[in-house]
Amino acid sequence: MSVAVFQHVEVERLGRLGDALERCGVEHRCFPFHRGAPVPAALDALGDALVVLGGPMGVYEEASHPWLAAEIRIIGEALREDFPVYGLCLGCQLMARALGARVYPGEGKKEIGWFPIRLTEEAAGDPLHAAEPDTFPVFQWHGDTFDLPAGAVRLASSERYPNQAFRFGRRGYAFQYHLEVGAGDIRTWLDVFGEDAASPRSDADPEAILRAMPDRLEALNARSERLFLRWLALAGLAPGAGEGQAPQAEEGQAPGADSGGGAP
Repeated sequence: MSVAVFQHVEVERLGRLGDALERCGVEHRCFPFHRGAPVPAALDALGDALVVLGGPMGVYEEASHPWLAAEIRIIGEALREDFPVYGLCLGCQLMARALGARVYPGEGKKEIGWFPIRLTEEAAGDPLHAAEPDTFPVFQWHGDTFDLPAGAVRLASSERYPNQAFRFGRRGYAFQYHLEVGAGDIRTWLDVFGEDAASPRSDADPEAILRAMPDRLEALNARSERLFLRWLALAGLAPGAGEGQAPQAEEGQAPGADSGGGAP
């Protein structure tokens, strides 16, 4: 059993999802496109499932990142064949583009930091989200957004960006927010992507992001593991771990946002 991982920049990695794969005994093979790795030409090179990570580039920046066209093609093929795909941030946008939807810079402020998202009515019957509360905080870092692809089911929205998560088919899941991050990832991004956090389109407060981290990261990581294990079960790579688990009581409360912003 193995999972392919599409990576676009060194500092955006599998993170906590890699820990879950290791515990499940599932191997993974990373394709670091930013280091010149070739994009797989066929689905049989992906193993049993695909995780598409984030990155600071835009889906539409193919001139600067020539691998994007081939990556979009193979992601689209995977989704249309009901191959399991799990996309995060840029990965979510790549999935939307691969399904023919428009991806573009958002009109308002970026989302950088801790923001509440609200699940849609459709999420109540979704295999990954059915046991989760209606609203909870997630970690965001983006300024681009996308139109909901034809045939996709919207699963989550935020005040700034209505399209935050969607499902396509049975096993294609796309999340605009980051479900893979640990404390080290957040600190690194605030350093490496500091100019973006301070850009005119951002209202992020790095110190507030860090202050909120101890209270919010544990719940985020627990939820991330639940969702990922449920997806792995759909992919046939794990037992039905995490299904039907009730969320902790405090997670059902609607939190306020600490900061705002976006990503390049």
